[in-house]
Amino acid sequence: MPYPRFLAFNAAGGLVWGTGFVLLGFLAGNSYEAVAKTVGRDIALVIALLAVATLIMLRVRKARRDLHSTAEDE
Repeated sequence: MPYPRFLAFNAAGGLVWGTGFVLLGFLAGNSYEAVAKTVGRDIALVIALLAVATLIMLRVRKARRDLHSTAEDE
């Protein structure tokens, strides 16, 4: 893509993104604190679930690797 065309699309995207978030903040208005608390709690829950899933996945991989290496030794 030629740079002038990329620059035009990038600038237009930036304007739409910035305008959208400013409008979203304006429309949220007084309920910002409630939204921030809810989103913060939900994000913390998602992060905790991802951490537990990652730990389970790592344990399963290690168990499979150990089982595979034990089978090769025999």
